[in-house]
Amino acid sequence: MARMRVLLRALAASAAFALVLASTLAVAAETDSDGDGVPDSIESATQRSVAASASGDELNISSRLVSASLEDQFDVSYKSGEFRVRYDLTGGGSSEFDLEFRNIVEWFDTNGNGQIDDGDQIAVTTPLGSTAFGDIPVNRSESSNADGGRVFTFLVRSKTNEITLRLTIAQRFMRLTNDRVLTPMEMKMDITINHVFVTEGASVGVEMRLDTGDDVEYGDSSWDDAHGFAMGDGAVSVSSGSADQAATTFFSWSKTALADGTRIPVTLTSTQREPDSYDLYLAYPLESPQTRVTILHDPTLGVESAVYNIIVGTPPPLQADLVLYAGSLAAIALLLGLTIVFANRRRKREE
Repeated sequence: MARMRVLLRALAASAAFALVLASTLAVAAETDSDGDGVPDSIESATQRSVAASASGDELNISSRLVSASLEDQFDVSYKSGEFRVRYDLTGGGSSEFDLEFRNIVEWFDTNGNGQIDDGDQIAVTTPLGSTAFGDIPVNRSESSNADGGRVFTFLVRSKTNEITLRLTIAQRFMRLTNDRVLTPMEMKMDITINHVFVTEGASVGVEMRLDTGDDVEYGDSSWDDAHGFAMGDGAVSVSSGSADQAATTFFSWSKTALADGTRIPVTLTSTQREPDSYDLYLAYPLESPQTRVTILHDPTLGVESAVYNIIVGTPPPLQADLVLYAGSLAAIALLLGLTIVFANRRRKREE
């Protein structure tokens, strides 16, 4: 009998091990059909409902995600060179800011820090805003990404084609480059600047105005950077609400850009002009004087989705392969049967 108890304990341990192995193999079998580094189960759980439209020089985007316990929505609107980003958390707070493209500037780095600072560095200013973008139609297109999610793209050009904005938002995660994945909680903003210099030896930059009544924080890395969806981003975060119900929107940017195919550093400086208004300067310092330059840069407008954080922060239920489990249970039953037969035969021999 003692041998039988030992045998049964060993059998129970084997059965438990087999079930753990089956569970582990089932989790390991998690798929990533589009190769963006995000498991399909997470993509399905965080897929957003997106409505996107364009009319004249305006566009409107509404993106909503609902889970069992919470829902949130972020909206992006645009008109004549100015964006508004708003985030609403049901049962919680909200956050929003306006971001206007005001000017293209030619500037001199007189103190050698690679930044556009207050003082006499700005030599030439070319107006953007409604002057450059007013009454220019926004072109909208729609496509599907690798795993079937809808992707909306908007193309906005200035009147002289000196600056072009290509805006992309997707329902699901979408890999853009080896080190960049577009999340469904943001809108990618690819900026192309084709500038002919008026002043010899100057560099180029973009002046923007950020207006918000919420709290503003500058970071050396972005939410995407911290979560592995980007590399080398800076960010301005706009937040309101209590710590456990905070709503956060952000403007982020890569800290490098391409100038005629050569990678250059990008810096951002900010000056608070009024209690709720900030002047932002994206600077593209050039190493040598040029008569004209083409700059390619990729900022992002987005939100820190509380619903997404809850979904990925909760251990998902085991997505077991039924065939795998059935096979494991059958193997356990067979092992149990063989063990009982063996034990009975041995007991009879001992009698």
